[in-house]
Amino acid sequence: MARLPIPSDTAGFPEETRASIRYVKETRGSSPPPSSYLTYAGKAGERLSDLVEHLRYRTSLTQAEAELAICTAARAANADFIWNAHVKLGHAAGTREEAIHAVDTHGPLDGLTDDEALIIRFGRELLESPRVADETFEAVRARFGEKGLMELTAVMGVYMMNATILRAMDHQAAPDARHLSPR
Repeated sequence: MARLPIPSDTAGFPEETRASIRYVKETRGSSPPPSSYLTYAGKAGERLSDLVEHLRYRTSLTQAEAELAICTAARAANADFIWNAHVKLGHAAGTREEAIHAVDTHGPLDGLTDDEALIIRFGRELLESPRVADETFEAVRARFGEKGLMELTAVMGVYMMNATILRAMDHQAAPDARHLSPR
């Protein structure tokens, strides 16, 4: 159960929160968690929602690459709510099942495309170890350029933020049957 109610555009919430709810719904079409929780922060929530939207849909990464990066971050954060949503979105965007399975099971990267393996390796090093190896950093920079490197880093970082918000709210969906990770 969530520790705070999901805000709505009703009299029970401050006008700043209500205005943020309207803004997020107008710009994104809906306001699912954690975007809905971000509206408690007013303008900051609006800006964070815009950032998430930009990093998901308006970068040099393909949708399949962005969704693989998001799934990698969700698994690193053990955020089942985000994981479950983005596995489905990843499939719809063309992210291959083999890549999602490798992320979910923390399995080997053999048999993946070079780009899939690079995104997952980068995410594992970025989010699960103290430092990204120089070799991995240079490989990501060579493949995606400085812009893509920063976008990949940012999309993974913003989804770690989303996972943190959901953890603070104690908002977790039950893992679905596809979740194989022993975490």
